Parts: sequence; structure tokens; C-alpha cells
Amino acid sequence: MAKYNVDAAWVDPYEHIEERRSAERFDFRIKLSIAVEKQGERSRLVGPGIVRNISMTGASLVTKHKLEPGQRIAVAIPTKRFKVAECLPAAFVGAAEVVRVEPRKDSTIRASIRFGDAFTQNMDFSVFIRSLQAVRDTLAVE
Repeated sequence: MAKYNVDAAWVDPYEHIEERRSAERFDFRIKLSIAVEKQGERSRLVGPGIVRNISMTGASLVTKHKLEPGQRIAVAIPTKRFKVAECLPAAFVGAAEVVRVEPRKDSTIRASIRFGDAFTQNMDFSVFIRSLQAVRDTLAVE
């Protein structure tokens, strides 16, 4: 029988983890569109969301949609406001999964979403995110 190694590293599930994200997030305000399937109907409810921070793999946003963790939504992120958009599509469109939801006092919610492959596997989207980060960094310096 093997001896128990008391010096082995282990992860305490109750200990706060500093950073679990696989991609660096940065603060950036941008308006996007969210489409949610209406329950019991064959139509979608489309409305805005305001991104608070974003990364290559996800975003944190504020919206009036009633979202639930695990829910699949469609997201459209417009590019036309940005100079780099000349070589990009008018919007990046794809699926995302709601990871976390936090109600706010003003009848909105703050939601964390994880982008699907249409975003994370798209080289143009990667260029767009890096461009947003460069714009943000440039504005912070000035």
C-alpha cells in the first residue's frame, strides 16, 4: 500500500480561485444584440445588452432580458463603430451560453456569457477583440 503524500498539492473546492478564465478580460463598453427564444413560441425576443467587459471567450453584460444560467442565446456584436471594422464583417453573430446571472436594483440583470465556436474559433473575431483592447489601452494612456 502506497503512503499518503502530505506534501502533495491539492485544490480546495471552497477556497476562492483568483482567476479561472482562459482569456484575459478587459473593461470595454459596447452595445450588442441578444436574441432569446420565447418560451412556448417559435419566435425570438431580440433586445440590447451593454457589455461591461469582454474577452475572446466571453463577456459580462447588463440587459433587461430575463436570462437563466445554462440558457443558450444568440449574440450579435457590431463592428461598424470601429476603424478596424473596414476589413471585418458588419457584425459577429453566434451562440453563447449564460454562465452566471445577478439581478440588479434597476430591473436589469448582469450576466456572464461564454461565447460559442462561431466567436472563439474565428480569427477575425480575435483581431476585433485585440483591436478593442488596443483602443482601450490607447485611451487609458492619453
